[in-house]
Amino acid sequence: MDSKALSSAIAQFSAKFCVELEKGKSVVSSPLSAEFVLALLTLGTTEPAHTELLTALGIPDDDSIRSSFTEVSSKLRSLKGVTFNVANKVYLKDGSYDLQPSLKVDAEKVFNAGIEKIDFNTGAAAVEVINKWVESQTNEKIKDLLSSDSVDSDTRLVLINALYFKGTWQKQFDPQNTMNQPFHITADSSVEVPMMYREDDYLYGESSELQAQLLEMPYQGGEASMLIVLPNEIEGLDGVLSKLASGFDLMSEIGKMHKTKVQVTIPKFKIETEIDLADLLPKLGIKSIFDRANSGLTKILNADEPLFVSKAVQKAFIEVNEEGAEAAAATAMGVAMYSLMVNVNPVPAFVADRPFIAAILIDRHIEFVAAYHANE
Repeated sequence: MDSKALSSAIAQFSAKFCVELEKGKSVVSSPLSAEFVLALLTLGTTEPAHTELLTALGIPDDDSIRSSFTEVSSKLRSLKGVTFNVANKVYLKDGSYDLQPSLKVDAEKVFNAGIEKIDFNTGAAAVEVINKWVESQTNEKIKDLLSSDSVDSDTRLVLINALYFKGTWQKQFDPQNTMNQPFHITADSSVEVPMMYREDDYLYGESSELQAQLLEMPYQGGEASMLIVLPNEIEGLDGVLSKLASGFDLMSEIGKMHKTKVQVTIPKFKIETEIDLADLLPKLGIKSIFDRANSGLTKILNADEPLFVSKAVQKAFIEVNEEGAEAAAATAMGVAMYSLMVNVNPVPAFVADRPFIAAILIDRHIEFVAAYHANE
């Protein structure tokens, strides 16, 4: 699976992810963070979970997971100009438990995941250890990822992925140009929000199919950027997201953008979101891993115990201001034993004064995606 195909698969998964989250409120998520955890789980599953996971991720087979995520992990670790931390960890129940040998190799080589034994019997104390680790990996932006009752004596392993991004714009906004302006939440209502302004050369496009403007603003180093998809209509975001989720090739549309002078007006914003993946992933077709009776999680542990995903949660954070953007996300999945009980002229004006999508792209992959409604 080549890099372009993976970018398109991640973009479509991101849109589906966002469609299920975005219900008229500001949200931020890291579909890539979820993908790391789900891809690792995929390598430890049998049917029907295995096909469900591959289909939802848009990845054809296990070998494609190995090649794709090895490449993504490697590129993310060597980025220039921005801070981007990707941290994966497998917490295993203390004692004789271990990952099956082939999965252990994948966890370490493909996902660069650390493996640590922990006493889940201590409950809240084990959770505190995990949460502190996540906090340390996300510049203290993601706190209390797991609740104190997330693990117990039935928990066998917890999969954690933490992402942290901080980037400075190549062309920073002048704070003196920032002023309060109306932001249209709906056709009938608006609120005042601080709007930043800059006129400069950016990658820009207008999509008749999406009925939206596209703007890409690079961060220092040139390997990361923010893409904003701004619907033409005040209440057009749902339509844009629906098109993206139903297979519209966003990466192809990005390829048609051209560099031109643009008058850019975008809000400063900060969004934090907690996502119950046990509720969201089944809507994306990932159901079996939560099934106590037939989860398909049969190639994960060296112990012959029926397992299922008992808890799946993601917390994400993004802040965009004159200097740049800061974003963090962490995804955790707890797997428990079943004890029988997811160039135009004139100068175009890009005025983001209505709900829009903002995505952080790194190496043309979507890492974070936010839907902004001015009501975070």
